[in-house]
Amino acid sequence: MPDMFQSERFFREAWPQISQVFATAMDAATDVQWITSIAALEAGARVLDAPCGFGRHSIELGRLGHRVTGVDFSETELDRARKAAQEAGVSLTLVCQDIRDMEFPSEFDLAVNLFSSIGYFADDEDRLVVDRFWRALKPGGVFVLDTRNRDQLVRSLPPEERKRVNGWTLRIENSFDPATSRWRARWFRLRRATAKAKEGAQELIGESEIRLYSAHELSAMLRPERWSRVELYGGLDGTPFSLDAPRLVLVAWK
Repeated sequence: MPDMFQSERFFREAWPQISQVFATAMDAATDVQWITSIAALEAGARVLDAPCGFGRHSIELGRLGHRVTGVDFSETELDRARKAAQEAGVSLTLVCQDIRDMEFPSEFDLAVNLFSSIGYFADDEDRLVVDRFWRALKPGGVFVLDTRNRDQLVRSLPPEERKRVNGWTLRIENSFDPATSRWRARWFRLRRATAKAKEGAQELIGESEIRLYSAHELSAMLRPERWSRVELYGGLDGTPFSLDAPRLVLVAWK
């Protein structure tokens, strides 16, 4: 069992309350269309989605007839994935496991790590996770890694964000440490305003911290010598990568 990481409590307790606000099935369908196209997947390909969260990408991949294994350490999110897959008439293999523990020897045609799911561990552990994806792929398999572009975020991160969540307001306090490239966020639930106060009291529901990587750092972590080809994009739609791209997407062929 790996050591607990900085944001583990956040992802076990707070994230399931808000994850579906940040990620939609419509976005997932568009992402999957591009991913399967660039990976040139054949019918019935084996796909690893880790972490899979509440299953939005796994389900879209399953709709296309691929055999999908989703891995996540949150039973809450996996329960949602099971229910959503059942409603969609899709069969998924769902595994409750920390992605640092994954052991899949040369089993998959495609492996994906999406929606900023790298950077929550120590740098050495992040490298280990990337290695586990490499080992999980068959020769010729494709790995797609999608995360925030550090160089864009440092110039655009607002000190505060707000989102509506099922009738309440989520307030996010952001800070970025350029010395460590770590983005820290504090997540608050705002209560309704009263006659005495224009803004209601706030409740801290969680804190998260992620190490953001620049393109050259993440490329080096991938160990390019292991892969036959590595390409860089600015989004899961084939957008060319630039310093202004919000996303950093690496596509690597084993």
